[in-house]
Amino acid sequence: MTRDFTDDAYAALLDTALDAGYDFLTVREYVRRESLPDRFLILRHDVDRKPENSVRFARIEAERDVSSTYYVRTIEKVFDPEKIERLEALGHEVGYHYEDLDRADGDVEAARASFADHLARLREYATVDTVCMHGNPLTPHDNRDMWADPTDLEPYGLVGEAYLSMDFTDVTYFSDTGRTWRDGALKIKDHTMGEGEKRVGADSTADLRALLRSHRVDRACLLTHPNRWADSTPELVAEAAKDAITNVGKRGLTLLR
Repeated sequence: MTRDFTDDAYAALLDTALDAGYDFLTVREYVRRESLPDRFLILRHDVDRKPENSVRFARIEAERDVSSTYYVRTIEKVFDPEKIERLEALGHEVGYHYEDLDRADGDVEAARASFADHLARLREYATVDTVCMHGNPLTPHDNRDMWADPTDLEPYGLVGEAYLSMDFTDVTYFSDTGRTWRDGALKIKDHTMGEGEKRVGADSTADLRALLRSHRVDRACLLTHPNRWADSTPELVAEAAKDAITNVGKRGLTLLR
């Protein structure tokens, strides 16, 4: 059995989806298309840390002729121009993983000015048409609150935001936040807005593969954080330990609310 949250587990997930006949769309393609395939997956990756892991994922996808979307933070430990350019060269969409309302401590005007500056910096190395908020569970702000609706992004030359521009009554959302694909208390800010009733769930990547294999989900958005996935046993153990500690903290925050 393939160990979960490894590169091999992610590759197996892609292979299952390909064998089951799913099309793959980037967030940009989803927003721009006038008509959508009957059965598709949107692969979204949040590059929170360890950008080298995102390049590994990008290669796994490119080997299968699959395109996805990578949202990159602009903090020092993540912002790597060479890796950003590599993601795009491998055929993927690159977007801005913004956290400017956090940076501005809730000041929307200052946050939008910061957003424009960081977006321009990222655009020096990639074509950026969509963005996605970064959710820090330790701050009181939700970065999506910078916008009344997706049209607020138009002055920045953007066509959409990964949470705000997707119809989650039609697209089922799965996230690996908390080291599980199932919704719950560990996903403090990683949740959709205005979503419809979700009728299916998955704990492990094997469970998610089973859903796709049986076509119990026709249209889905899958979010991964590549830093959580490993290509070696030491990395797998280290990341599992980090997630376990983080999850304890998240449960504590939930109890305090």
